[in-house]
Amino acid sequence: MSRFAVIMAGGRGERFWPESRTEKPKQFLTLVGERSLLQQSYDRIKDLFPAEKVFVVVNQQHLELAREHLFELPSENFLVEPAGRNTAPCIGLAAVHIRQRDYEASMLVLPADHMIQGKRDFVDCLEKGFAWAEKEDSLVTIGINPTRPETGYGYIEREEEEKDKDPAVFSVRRFVEKPDVKRAKEFVRTGRYYWNSGIFIWKASVILKEIENHIPELSQGLKTIEKACNTPQAQKIMSEVFPGLPRISIDYGVMEKVSKIFMVQGDFGWDDLGSWGALASLSEKDADGMVVKGPFVGVDNADCFVYSKDALIAALGVQDLIIVQSDDVFLVCHKERTQEVKELVQMLKEKEMEKYL
Repeated sequence: MSRFAVIMAGGRGERFWPESRTEKPKQFLTLVGERSLLQQSYDRIKDLFPAEKVFVVVNQQHLELAREHLFELPSENFLVEPAGRNTAPCIGLAAVHIRQRDYEASMLVLPADHMIQGKRDFVDCLEKGFAWAEKEDSLVTIGINPTRPETGYGYIEREEEEKDKDPAVFSVRRFVEKPDVKRAKEFVRTGRYYWNSGIFIWKASVILKEIENHIPELSQGLKTIEKACNTPQAQKIMSEVFPGLPRISIDYGVMEKVSKIFMVQGDFGWDDLGSWGALASLSEKDADGMVVKGPFVGVDNADCFVYSKDALIAALGVQDLIIVQSDDVFLVCHKERTQEVKELVQMLKEKEMEKYL
């Protein structure tokens, strides 16, 4: 059976401002390792999928940047969103193009900006996920066995019965939004809850049918786009129809409403790198809990994350801070509030200070 991979690379990465900017958002940055997050996403799957079967969904502004980062891929495999409409339209668009190539094809969907350790275990989960998606004509997701009561992730609750082993497969009972600390601790204690990785496997025809069942307005627009595929009007129809599609996530629009979903248990190291706090927690610390990347001098500091591109940062007697310098911006915030950085980004928009974005 024909298999494809889809890398979603249209995000804005606002919680990684000021390093993540409009011209070069998070997925194009080298935050861990020696290659960009987008390149690392491709590196994990390139042994499973030939280049012609890997699609990247990206917005028009970053098309050329994406092609530079993944020059191995055919130019027609970069699918351009005229406007950001969240993950359901993004995935639906990719499914339409995959179904045009092979009506029975199955597809892997993964974000461009996650960090994954343990490639062999990751690949084993993907293989198991494809097997179940193709055998059952069902939706499959990868759930990450939690290592802490994280409040920044959504969760998946599984049923009790194990459907398969090595790696384990369970039916999904429900998807749960980000919990507070008390609920997150309870989730971890039960052993039935997993972090929602945002990694999915299904047949293109199956997900398009579920979109039709649960998001009919989106389905109608995708059908219009699909009819125009491989015609001279394709680009015109895409630019007219796609910006008007409903802005909705695949989790909210489909996954929370479908009764038959399987989850493959992932025991590999995973993080969605959603904020500076996430990067700080994953970085190696010195004896004082400090993480320093770039020019820095300090006295009596503890448990801080310091990131500088070219300016010297000096700190005296501070604790539990995120300090970031990138070009013409310095960011200072408490470690516990890094998820709120996007509020500063919104403030800059309201104050018409776009030059800092």
